[in-house]
Amino acid sequence: MNTFHLDYKSADIIIGYRADDSYFSFASDFINGAISYRQLCNAMRLGKLGQQFVLKSKAAFEQLEFLGYETADSKEWYKKKAFRDQTARRQYLDVERNRRQRGDLYITTILDEEMKPNDPRLR
Repeated sequence: MNTFHLDYKSADIIIGYRADDSYFSFASDFINGAISYRQLCNAMRLGKLGQQFVLKSKAAFEQLEFLGYETADSKEWYKKKAFRDQTARRQYLDVERNRRQRGDLYITTILDEEMKPNDPRLR
């Protein structure tokens, strides 16, 4: 963990993948050696599941400006969210999960070779 640790404490804003069950299952498959790093990167873009933004500092919050709001009907938007999730999982199982390529990097290789974050194979 120390090798790939990011200094998030000094950040004003963090942008990352949404905390979504699909993303967790993709990451779990990578950690368990079922998919390669390349496959994980591709899977994280399936289904347009989105990003989440975390504002961590006062400076970040001060940049916000309230412009108004819209009411979101939970029945409508939950169906859309569920459809995106199902689409991502289907694409993952149909396309990505079993699409091994020569030279793919798996977690075991990354750990065995003690790769560093700047290793060109991780780009």
